[in-house]
Amino acid sequence: MLYINFPQWIKPEVFGFLNLPEGHFLNFVRWYGLMYIVAIMLSFFQSRYLLKKEKYKTLNKQIIDDYYFWAAIGLVLGARIIFCLVYDFGYYIRNINEILIPIRDGRFVGFQGMSFHGGAIGVFVASLLFARFKKINFLELCDLIFPTIPLGYTFGRLANFINGELYGRITSSWIGILFPTAEKVPLEYAGAQKIIGDLGWTVDTAAKTVANSSGELINNALDIKFINNVETIFINLPRHPSQLYEAFFEGIVLFFIVWFIARKLKLFRGFSAVVYLFGYALFRFIIEFFRQPDSQFADVEKGKYIGYIFGSISMGQILSIIMMLVAVFAAIYLYNLDKANKTNKADKIPIKTKDSNNKRRKSRK
Repeated sequence: MLYINFPQWIKPEVFGFLNLPEGHFLNFVRWYGLMYIVAIMLSFFQSRYLLKKEKYKTLNKQIIDDYYFWAAIGLVLGARIIFCLVYDFGYYIRNINEILIPIRDGRFVGFQGMSFHGGAIGVFVASLLFARFKKINFLELCDLIFPTIPLGYTFGRLANFINGELYGRITSSWIGILFPTAEKVPLEYAGAQKIIGDLGWTVDTAAKTVANSSGELINNALDIKFINNVETIFINLPRHPSQLYEAFFEGIVLFFIVWFIARKLKLFRGFSAVVYLFGYALFRFIIEFFRQPDSQFADVEKGKYIGYIFGSISMGQILSIIMMLVAVFAAIYLYNLDKANKTNKADKIPIKTKDSNNKRRKSRK
């Protein structure tokens, strides 16, 4: 096996196995939305655990209960708005209502596009406003919340895999998965030709069929589109399951780094937050080399088959670089701030001398 067929029993709908008719209310219950709820609840219970195990001066159970409502709103609004502005501005500027009301042509279509970087911005703004409104220490809140984020993120990426979206680049690797919903690439694309050769596939353009190395026909492998009034054949090829790469490295691995290392070290207030931000951005930057760049930035009609922004850099990598820089500058600022606070506290501690001890004895007499 040079590739893996995407399991047909996996469906975006939670009750997809029932094969319900289109429009049935149970079809609105999707794994993607459910995973958001699981992620938030997982973070909530982890933060409750930390409240019991560690000391926080300005935080308590009631405050954290209130905080998660603010965080959930910030997460959804930030993820949705930033996606629409950055990744598909042209469409949503003409259909502004669909940014927050996912109804198209009278049909509920769900939020088709959420940005992690936008979600991070939304949670940051919500946390900042919440800390000011409740008069709590913002950095203390960060040290409690950030270690609880990665595991929830894992479930989000698993939902992307279930949806067959945010898949990786085409590959002939044994771990490549043939996603039935993946965007097909032009047959004339040099990268496609190489992978077809590596896989040992046979393409019959006259019969419009594709056979694998065993001679078995691959269903719906080809599409015909007219590009600049020229008939162009597109083919579906195996892709890296980059959703699973992200679920593992940006979720599970990052969880162990932040939970068991950064949280224990606590070099300064907010240390867990900057470790998480830098760690996520670094893993995301690397995995972007395996993940398919956003199609919104491609232009097939002009021969631009991959959505690079410039060179071989994707929008996800640009945002990750910005996040890493933010994490570095935040770490420098927070370290110096913590150092200055410790110095000020040390200056305020009264120094005991013999004279002061004698005066106390006299005053007692």
